[in-house]
Amino acid sequence: MIQQVGGLECAQINEYLGVSINKEFSQWNLKTSSNEINKNDFNIVFSKEAFSVRRFYDIGTLIYYLQAIPWQVPNFNTETHMDRIYKTHQVIQSKGFFDVEKHRFIINTEAK
Repeated sequence: MIQQVGGLECAQINEYLGVSINKEFSQWNLKTSSNEINKNDFNIVFSKEAFSVRRFYDIGTLIYYLQAIPWQVPNFNTETHMDRIYKTHQVIQSKGFFDVEKHRFIINTEAK
C-alpha cells in the first residue's frame, strides 16, 4: 500500500502568491499513478483520492509553513512576496482563516 502527496498539494497558496505550481508534479494524481501501476503488471486492489482542508489561522503560520516546506514555493521570501502575503493576511482577517486543499491518494496493489 502506498500513500502519496498529489501534485495539487496546497495549490491555493501558489495561486494567492502568484507562483506557478511545480509542473513536474502537477499531474501526479491517482489516475496517473494507477496508469503506471497497471502498465507494470500489478492489479489495483484499492484506491482513493482525497482533497481535505488545511487551515491557516494567522499569516505567521503560513509564512512558517512556507519556510519549512520549501518545495511549495521555491525561493520563498517575505520581502519579494510582501504584497500578496498582505492580501492573504487580509483574507485571514476577514474570514478568520485561509483554507487550502491537501491532495492525497492511496493505492493498494497485488501482482497479476
